[in-house]
Amino acid sequence: MNYPESQLILEEIKKANKILLNCHRGPDSDTVGSALSMAEILRNMGKEIEIICPSNIPEDLFFLEGSKDIKKVDFKTFDFSAFDLFIVMDSSTYGMVANSKEIDKPNTKIIVIDHHHTNEGFGSINLIDSKITSTSELLYKIFFDWSVTLNQKVATCLLTGIIGDTGAFQYGGVGKSTLLIAGELIDLGADKDEIIYNIYRSINFKTIKFWGKVIEMMQIDEKSHFVWSAIPLSIYEEYGKDSSAKEDGANLFFPVVKNTDFGVIMVETDKDILSISFRSRKDFDVSKIAEEVGGGGHKPAAGAKVENRFDEAVEKVLSACRKYANKKV
Repeated sequence: MNYPESQLILEEIKKANKILLNCHRGPDSDTVGSALSMAEILRNMGKEIEIICPSNIPEDLFFLEGSKDIKKVDFKTFDFSAFDLFIVMDSSTYGMVANSKEIDKPNTKIIVIDHHHTNEGFGSINLIDSKITSTSELLYKIFFDWSVTLNQKVATCLLTGIIGDTGAFQYGGVGKSTLLIAGELIDLGADKDEIIYNIYRSINFKTIKFWGKVIEMMQIDEKSHFVWSAIPLSIYEEYGKDSSAKEDGANLFFPVVKNTDFGVIMVETDKDILSISFRSRKDFDVSKIAEEVGGGGHKPAAGAKVENRFDEAVEKVLSACRKYANKKV
């Protein structure tokens, strides 16, 4: 048994008939892979499942079976009363689930499964392993605890989440266990090459042009040892409003600049809403900066959303960056 909470979660699932699953705002491969793999396992148990998300699913994940069926909803008006259980995965706060800090949790019983060390533990059962690379890897271990059989669809979804959250195994924290699990998933039929092709080698031309603008506008704070770029809504709209462009750009360009400790990309995705991604180069803990501005995440990668006028929001983030950079977190 990997986790004592696994059995508690399974007991709650057995009691439920209709179960709700989530993908967090600005969905990435780990949240989508986690939701789709859990949905497949639970449907095989005879449960009725629905997956909801406050944002659109990125097109680069449409190769995953079932991804186009994930329902975009407004959490302010969504009716939770029809569901016996809400399993929330890969989300450190309920604000990340609902895309707003102002929305209260529903009365539906919530189970939290996550790997962010900043997770608030907002469920009635919380299985949080911050030492693991991804929620998808965590689910592999939970499914092992449940003694369920993983089919090719589940294996593909889990490997997609692992590859996405590890940057194709290049980020810190990837060790023997992660690689062995990836190997097991490949043995079960997951196609590593297809996953990498879709995530990393099928980029929209406008998105690449957007990255060019991000790099053009990148600045370096030599005193505090970080790089940053702030993109207003007008530019984001001009280049197609690709919801995954910020995250992918953050992964590619912001943890690689010599003589820096971290990087931050800020994109105004809607009027007066600044979406932020932090990336560390080595051991710097960017989750502390994210928490300072209302977000969370991992030590090497974190995010936040600030609602304010563009210039003021950018200055708030930069002030937090300089504060923690000078502390050498």
